Amino acid sequence: MAFKDIAGNSRAKKILKIALQRNRVPGSLLLSGPPGVGKLETAETLAKALNCLTLKDDSCETCRSCRAIHDGMTDPEKQGKCPDVMLISLAENKKKVAIDQIRLLKQMAYLKPMSARARVFIIKDADIMSPEAANSILKVLEEPPPRSYIILITENPFLILPTIRSRCRSLEFSSLGREEIENVLVERGFTPAEAKFRALVADGDLETAVGLDEGEARSERDIAWGYFDALLGGRPAEGFLSEFAFMPRSRVETDFKRTMTAFASFCRDLILIKSGGESRLLLNPDREDALRNAADLWSFEESLDCLARTDALLKGLSDNMNLNLLAGGFYSTFGETRHV
Repeated sequence: MAFKDIAGNSRAKKILKIALQRNRVPGSLLLSGPPGVGKLETAETLAKALNCLTLKDDSCETCRSCRAIHDGMTDPEKQGKCPDVMLISLAENKKKVAIDQIRLLKQMAYLKPMSARARVFIIKDADIMSPEAANSILKVLEEPPPRSYIILITENPFLILPTIRSRCRSLEFSSLGREEIENVLVERGFTPAEAKFRALVADGDLETAVGLDEGEARSERDIAWGYFDALLGGRPAEGFLSEFAFMPRSRVETDFKRTMTAFASFCRDLILIKSGGESRLLLNPDREDALRNAADLWSFEESLDCLARTDALLKGLSDNMNLNLLAGGFYSTFGETRHV
């Protein structure tokens, strides 16, 4: 896809287009940000733009160079169609990258391109490089050979060695807005209702929105509403503590985070209703009747308090705080204030 086909992060795309126009693309780039926001797609488009036979600052998607690079990126067996663009995926076997992968990269970087104008090396999940491999790549990152470009991609830039970060031009990617995801999904054939629900559940991740098991996601949201409705009515939220307070850390980023993200959306809808907002702005339009019936159970201040506490809990998850304390504290707080 071309830059215009990648949703969101217009600033990062604009920087790269200007750099292409001026022939000043950095030889070492670090693209960082949450999953599903287009980092890999941007790296691929940059690789194609550097070698495009038609355009100077983007991928035309039709010339033989753009097509060959795309085929090689999407199908490892076709990578030989453009041997000058190499994708190194470090997380496929869940092991740290071997030093021999970096040695191969270094050898190829100092060779002239075989068929394209530029060699491009894209390293996914760069934060799991072994220390030996990371130290080995420092020299080529600091002084990339002419016509060679190295692009590191990571969701965790803080895990990248400072010596590597300092040698790369960094571009930070942010989560996509719900409306941006909705628009992309509608363009891809989803109904507006499907797009709205998927964009809400995906939490800024376009890849998740596209691949979502909608039936499973709606079932999970029904469970979340059951907990939330119990808190609204001052009833015990059966199973909340047993389900979440002692959950293995491996499930935190999925089950618990999705439940609390649903809580936040319910709170926002309550606040919207109590503020006299329009129904079309509801995040959970399928629950409008239940939300309007529940709106009298909490005051505006209580709704704001719930949202603030939920957002604080989600931030605590991002900061890797203790899940048992977060879940238990959230529940006990509402047990005291709502007589749960």
